Amino acid sequence: MTELFNKLGIDWKLLIAQIINFAILFWVLKRYAYKPILGMLKKRSDTIEKGMKDAKTIEERLAALEGEKGTIIADAQAQAHTIVETASKDAVAFSTRARDEAKAETAMLIATAKKDVERMKDSIVADAKAEIADLVVASTEKIIRVKLNAASEKELISDALRRAKE
Repeated sequence: MTELFNKLGIDWKLLIAQIINFAILFWVLKRYAYKPILGMLKKRSDTIEKGMKDAKTIEERLAALEGEKGTIIADAQAQAHTIVETASKDAVAFSTRARDEAKAETAMLIATAKKDVERMKDSIVADAKAEIADLVVASTEKIIRVKLNAASEKELISDALRRAKE
């Protein structure tokens, strides 16, 4: 076999030294480079896989939240619509009630005003009657004191009429 190595130009001592060097280099690289690199790659792969799972979970939660958001918005719109309808009905009822109260109050004020006017009219008529009675009494006293003659009688009547007009 040495002959064969010699013909091929291979030094078997050198070959054994190179095999030992290669084994030592292989062991050093495996121990200090290959294992840490594989560990780092495994760690990186686990991190990426966890990130993908988290992203998928987040997407599922986001889809669920979108559906929930749609339901909540629909409920809120229905509630808003109900509130607007209720407020509208309340406003109409309040307006009707206020109008009816205003009409009742107006009718009451008109009735009170009519009573006041009637009372004032009765008071004025009573005052006028009393004043006319006083004028008649005063005129009668003057007529009795003064001798009646046609000229003084006409003067007294015109004076009484003038006072009555005032």
